[in-house]
Amino acid sequence: MPANPVAGVRDIITFAAPALMLGMLYCLYRAVTLFAAWKPAAAVVWATDYTDAERRDDFGGLGTLRGWRITDGRDQRLIEETVHYEDEDGERHTAEVKRYVRAGWRPDGAHTIWYDSADPSRATAFGPGYWLLSAAALGFALVMLVNAAMRGHA
Repeated sequence: MPANPVAGVRDIITFAAPALMLGMLYCLYRAVTLFAAWKPAAAVVWATDYTDAERRDDFGGLGTLRGWRITDGRDQRLIEETVHYEDEDGERHTAEVKRYVRAGWRPDGAHTIWYDSADPSRATAFGPGYWLLSAAALGFALVMLVNAAMRGHA
């Protein structure tokens, strides 16, 4: 433990503030990129890595069949799906996308994805709203951190 515990906290703030800022800027970049060059499309799910047995097991608590994954939250799971969708020209495409679903519940068989208008085979289920909310959360954390540092709590 450092001789001066406040100095340890200052070290954390020194690294945390730029990390939060970079994270927020990346999220804003992703949102702007999606709004500028990607298009939304209705996608139909053809396959998923979240099986019926795993869903039933998630209602039991620990999710022993699926196991613990760092990407999963307390009540949510990051799943991977194979989806089919049509671009704005009516051409059909297939893509692997990841998205969060409520643990234990059957995911919807259709949802909105965003595809790259320059390369329609590239798609994501995380649209600009996801990235804007992530940027807002990181911005809030940054403001709280700076506020605490300015008040002398750090």
